Amino acid sequence: MRDTLRAHGLRFSRPRATILSYFGERDRHVSAEDVYLDLRRRGEDLSLSTVYLNLNVLSEAGVLREFQGTGGQKLYDGNPSPHYHVICRETGEVLDVPAPVVDGVPLNQFLKRTIEEATGWEVEEPRIQLRGRSPNAGAADPGDGSTSGS
Repeated sequence: MRDTLRAHGLRFSRPRATILSYFGERDRHVSAEDVYLDLRRRGEDLSLSTVYLNLNVLSEAGVLREFQGTGGQKLYDGNPSPHYHVICRETGEVLDVPAPVVDGVPLNQFLKRTIEEATGWEVEEPRIQLRGRSPNAGAADPGDGSTSGS
């Protein structure tokens, strides 16, 4: 864990180690509040503000990925490798999908290079998010006027 933090230019701290350990247990896409509540249930003594601060630092350093959930809330993913999220608009389910490769580079890097060459702009990071309907979503036909989940 110390090596991971050091490799991303971060110093080691107990809260960072606790949060990284939490994400290392299994694949998860969770909000800061979820992380906070899960860690509190385990007996960890971290404040919500400490969790928020460290999630932001870890995501900005590239150790975790931050993305937006269906309700606009920030979610965090412990998998920093190039991939995308498909998010169900009905259930909020999140599925990791591999980044397609175009001209030998991941799609986001291809877009970055293409847009920079075409416009002269410097693109910091293209973010792509896919929304749709999971096969696990309710069976109601969206066109029949019914709503699912309420």
